[in-house]
Amino acid sequence: MTPVTIGPCTLYQGDCREVMTTLPDGSVTMIWTDPPYGHGNADGDLLSRRAAAVGDGYDSTAVAILNDLPDTMRECVDVMLREAVRVLSPDCCCCCCCCCCGGGPRPTFAWVANRMDSQGLQFFHSVIWDKKNPGMGWRYRRQHEMVMVAHRKGGRLAWANADKKQRNIISISKPRDCVHPNEKPVELVKVFTDLHTLPGQTILDPFMGSGTTGIACIRTGRRFIGIELDPAYFEIARKRIEAEWQAKSGTVGMFAAGGKA
Repeated sequence: MTPVTIGPCTLYQGDCREVMTTLPDGSVTMIWTDPPYGHGNADGDLLSRRAAAVGDGYDSTAVAILNDLPDTMRECVDVMLREAVRVLSPDCCCCCCCCCCGGGPRPTFAWVANRMDSQGLQFFHSVIWDKKNPGMGWRYRRQHEMVMVAHRKGGRLAWANADKKQRNIISISKPRDCVHPNEKPVELVKVFTDLHTLPGQTILDPFMGSGTTGIACIRTGRRFIGIELDPAYFEIARKRIEAEWQAKSGTVGMFAAGGKA
């Protein structure tokens, strides 16, 4: 579990439930993460048949997401949030993306909000990400997702500028050229990093995916720790973050495991 270090970014290929136990207490100011939504992507749901339904040539069956069934998603996120209480500083921010819907007796957004309001965390607010264009769905088509915001109990929500006000509906288009089926816009992540952290502070993404949070951290001068279980997505994230750091710093060349820029 040797990390790859690229400038201010430390990347781990592994399970966040294991990697997070190695991080020091109180070493992280903010968690921003986009975990599996529990929809079984590429495992029989509508998204797995997206290419035929939409006809745009994008085959989501080739990009299955690990731990994306309802029970496995909840187990992963539960452990991550439990460990988050230890690694977060007393005044902090924990942002967890989730689906706006989900149906049934346990919709995803409700479960995430309830879970974030227990076991050492305190739920603070829900934020809507308006993707501007409707996505997949039956009757009610999905045009927004949600970001659930919490902090440690007994502490305060970290807020970088007391004079800054932010609407809880953020309208930013979903990226067109995605390398991950649930890829978030860098600008969306930057909204939250600017609100809740200062330059030089550390942001953790336990479900790093294609590395968007790391790119946002480089652009805003934050330190980044990213964890990704899937080796293929880890490699995509490493390459994207390396290219971003090279563009910012002027460095050239590959970074070996354990190496530093």
